[in-house]
Amino acid sequence: MLHRPFEALVALNTFLIRACTAIIAALLGVIVIVMITAVTMRYGLGNPLSWGDDLSQICLVWLTMLGLVVGMRPGHLAVEGLVQSLPARLEVMILVAIHVMVLAMSLLVVWYGIAFARQGMARIVPSMDWLSQGYIYAAVPVAFALIVPSCLEAALSPFLRRTANDGRA
Repeated sequence: MLHRPFEALVALNTFLIRACTAIIAALLGVIVIVMITAVTMRYGLGNPLSWGDDLSQICLVWLTMLGLVVGMRPGHLAVEGLVQSLPARLEVMILVAIHVMVLAMSLLVVWYGIAFARQGMARIVPSMDWLSQGYIYAAVPVAFALIVPSCLEAALSPFLRRTANDGRA
């Protein structure tokens, strides 16, 4: 009964990971182009960009936070040697508990991150007077909101995949 929503969740996670990966690649390209331009302008032409370092730092913040989303994909980054040495039922219980705790923490970070980003909207990036610092701070709640579906998938997968396998046997 829950398999279709779970399959939709897996598809959503796959889409989010691909989108984040593409955005990360684009941000990395922007950083490289801006830094090469900034160095050329400063040392080659003697006319430094006032906004180059700030834009690179902003891109790096977003790149890092979106990289966290990609890294949280189930089965991506894990040290599971100890957990895998436990009996199967205990292993599943511990892994589910871990994912539920990460889910709860992610929701807290989203909640407080939104408030923090709203406070930052009143501050302007000095070298880019058209950009509010709130958009930089928003990287944290956005990234942790994107982590939530991965946590749900990871917490539900031991139960749904096991029952799907049991039904085929």
